[in-house]
Amino acid sequence: MLLGLGLIMFLGWLSGSFIQRIGIPRLVAYLLIGIVLGPSMLDILDENLLKIAGEVRQIALMIILIKAGLTLDYRDLLKVGKPAVLMCFIPALLEILGIGIVGHYILGITYAESLLLGSVLAAVSPAVLVPRMVGLIDREKGTEKGIPQMILAGGTADDILIFVLFAAFMQVNQEGTFSASLLLSVPITIVFGMLIGGVTGGILSWISRRYKLSNEMLLILSIAMSLVMMGLEKPINNWIPYSGVLAVLTCHLFLREKCPDSATQLANVFNRIWSYAEIFLFACLGVTVNPFYILKAGWRVLMVIGLGLIFRMLGVFLSIFRAGFNRHEIIFIMGSYIPKATVQASLGGIPLMVGFASGELILVAATLAILITAPLGALFIDLYADQLLE
Repeated sequence: MLLGLGLIMFLGWLSGSFIQRIGIPRLVAYLLIGIVLGPSMLDILDENLLKIAGEVRQIALMIILIKAGLTLDYRDLLKVGKPAVLMCFIPALLEILGIGIVGHYILGITYAESLLLGSVLAAVSPAVLVPRMVGLIDREKGTEKGIPQMILAGGTADDILIFVLFAAFMQVNQEGTFSASLLLSVPITIVFGMLIGGVTGGILSWISRRYKLSNEMLLILSIAMSLVMMGLEKPINNWIPYSGVLAVLTCHLFLREKCPDSATQLANVFNRIWSYAEIFLFACLGVTVNPFYILKAGWRVLMVIGLGLIFRMLGVFLSIFRAGFNRHEIIFIMGSYIPKATVQASLGGIPLMVGFASGELILVAATLAILITAPLGALFIDLYADQLLE
């Protein structure tokens, strides 16, 4: 396992440094390194490392959520108002609905399978969005109108909705029935996640002020509490819907509000940590991707992915229409909602494991969506943020 970790870090750093010089985001190199070293190609990574790849991705995702919470000012989000709320669910719902319709006709699958495919493909990637939106906030690009804050919050809430809808469509395909209680779990998930995150953030803030913690001690406590909140998701979900992702974000929003100076210093530390965590996040994502599935995709899957993105762009446009954004800002917001990665890697293989007839097709589509949209979305944000945002 140590050899594999060393190869991922060294080759990731080397290829990332090179590819960045030609204007391509580092994450593309990290993703490709994971694919090449993984079981689909060279297969030189230890089996134990492959087993914990999911946990490694979760830890890396946790770090970017902490960074987001320590950087995001909810007051800027409140200034945006209704568009910020609509961005949390309108784009994802329209993409799922669009794929649900066109997938049936283009791919020849049932509407239930098509909607399941849509729920896999619809999520935007926090792994791509969060670090880039945090970077724009740090540079004060578009912050006057709350653009990066809105995209950041919308992308996080987007994923929570997707997981719930995916569970609902899995039930429809397995049992042929639909439970409305799954949809009712969405607001419960949000409220309960924010409640646990707020309480934890309050405890963390009180300890920091009461004992005047050093940056090192606050860092340890922040990571420890975040790991607990993420780890509680499975056992708690047996009793009540809960999102560890939202809890971690809320906890550090609370810390930023109560201890702004400590939060700023902590954010700087996590910025440095992220430069290492990013390698493992995308390399471990690449390990799960089988590039040979793409040969089976064909133009029909590409068309469904493309049409799904068009429906998503329409959802974004409807969410921010007449909200005071100029043409350049609207283009940037729409383009920022392109990248897909983490959720597709997490959900893409489940229908195949369960034994659905469309399982392999869904995995092919998820793989292709990652390889196309993650680099494309990251490139768009990196190349055009300075040109399109004030």
